[in-house]
Amino acid sequence: MRSETSLFQEPKDSQQSAGTLEQLSLLADLSQDFVKSMNIDVILKRAVVRIKNYMQSEAASVFLLNKENKLLCRASSGPVDVTDMVIDTHDGIVGRTFLTGECQMIMDASNDADFICHVDELTGFQTKSVLCTPLIWNDQTIGVIQVLNRLDDGLFKARDRDILRLLAPPIALAVQNARFTLNVVEQKRIRKELTLARKLQRSLLPNRIKPPFPVVGTNVSANEVSGDFYDYFELNDGTIGFFIGDVSGKGLDASMLMVRASSLLRWIGKDKLPPGQWLAKANKELCEKASRGLFVCAAVGYYDPKTDTATWSNAGLPPVIYKCPACQIESWRADAPPLGIKQSALSFDQQSITLAQGGLYFLTDGLTDARNDQGERLELEGLIEHIKTVESDSPEVRIGKLITFARRHKLNDDATMLLIEKRDHLKENIIDSMSFKSEPSTLKEVRCRVNKASAQAGFDIETCQKIILSLDEAITNVMRHAYKNNTEELIELEIKQQNNTLVFYLRDFAPEVYDCQIKPRDLANPLPGQMGINFIDTIMDSWEFATPKDGYGNLLIMKKEIIST
Repeated sequence: MRSETSLFQEPKDSQQSAGTLEQLSLLADLSQDFVKSMNIDVILKRAVVRIKNYMQSEAASVFLLNKENKLLCRASSGPVDVTDMVIDTHDGIVGRTFLTGECQMIMDASNDADFICHVDELTGFQTKSVLCTPLIWNDQTIGVIQVLNRLDDGLFKARDRDILRLLAPPIALAVQNARFTLNVVEQKRIRKELTLARKLQRSLLPNRIKPPFPVVGTNVSANEVSGDFYDYFELNDGTIGFFIGDVSGKGLDASMLMVRASSLLRWIGKDKLPPGQWLAKANKELCEKASRGLFVCAAVGYYDPKTDTATWSNAGLPPVIYKCPACQIESWRADAPPLGIKQSALSFDQQSITLAQGGLYFLTDGLTDARNDQGERLELEGLIEHIKTVESDSPEVRIGKLITFARRHKLNDDATMLLIEKRDHLKENIIDSMSFKSEPSTLKEVRCRVNKASAQAGFDIETCQKIILSLDEAITNVMRHAYKNNTEELIELEIKQQNNTLVFYLRDFAPEVYDCQIKPRDLANPLPGQMGINFIDTIMDSWEFATPKDGYGNLLIMKKEIIST
């Protein structure tokens, strides 16, 4: 009897081992298929064929949840191809499997209340038994595997249910991996396109013209691409044309309209039409070819250096601001609608002012709409108050500080500013300008040039050494903290004498920081290597951060007053 039991048990163990090996072999084959391709449809087509054959069934299919929250058949194998069939998540046995997240084994489909019989009627296929299991990833059901009609007696068994449940997790993982890979590829493609669009936009912005050129502008994008733009150009008679604009909407559509509007305004402005007619002509063109309901807020104008007069017209932008050290703030609101809305707007009013020693500020609403931590808007009044605090600086530094001030709030939109100002009241001389990599070995030459520039400005040997120390600390901070010791990054240093002040402009291209984030250390508890800001704070008369003209990186401005002897 003992011997008979042994003879009977051995084949049973061999059968179980063979079944386990077959399952492992199937899993290995599926895994190999998953590795070979990241195409979801290819993966699933191979999977359903293997599953149908292994489970000796008449048909198999995989349904995945689509963007419309319906179950879409992505692959099928059997006498009837049901690929692309769509089932509502609460319909049929497949829908029930999806909603419950539990395996369903139906011996007689015709007696199941959720069985969708009209599918059989349409296809001619006869469903007898059904085995469904959910595809679950990260506790979320993403689809369903369905197997129909076992070939021998038409009925599935508990072993079949266990096998299908075993196969479901690697399939779900493969689907998610493929989706993730496709998303990464798509994101890279979009980023590449956005980068190209941004480069195109940047290429349309005018190059900086050194003082005493009277127009300075800056633009900061709230997103990857900007809907704001500005430009300026000099005509044959010495008159300078300028314009600034803000396209409604976001994304690539707005950026493409920005390119078109900028080119159109420049082309029309070359004819030196009065600003009102300039806008009227641009408005007609944009109304005729406007797309998707977008429009353009814009201001255009001319500055005549001979008469020191600026004349402009404003269609939909925030008020134009005039600030003179010897007078009160003046502002002019736009008295015309944006371009591209009303073709009947054939004329636009215009304003004019003699600048004297004042500055004329044009801006987009990204500046006035900047929000603080409490969600309060900066508004025009807040910007005007800050203009009063920076009027002693050069125009380039001034608009950089104003943009930085707005960025300390949260920018919800692109921010652009254009400043028109006669420059003869500011005596400015560029003493030195250099660009170097963030490599410590470059510091030796930088020290020599800073020393030479400081001595040329009239500082004594001791003060020159102190200035060198402060610049050394500032540059070292950029290398260590901003660039994380990456020696391939770029640093720029420009040294100017403005009236009786020596000014150092240290620019990097790292993520922006603000002077409110960087403060001198408590000298009561000094720590090694953390005293750089204290040196700068002690040696320099003032220092602060501003946004560079192109909107990238940081501009540290350090000033040292030249005391005449």
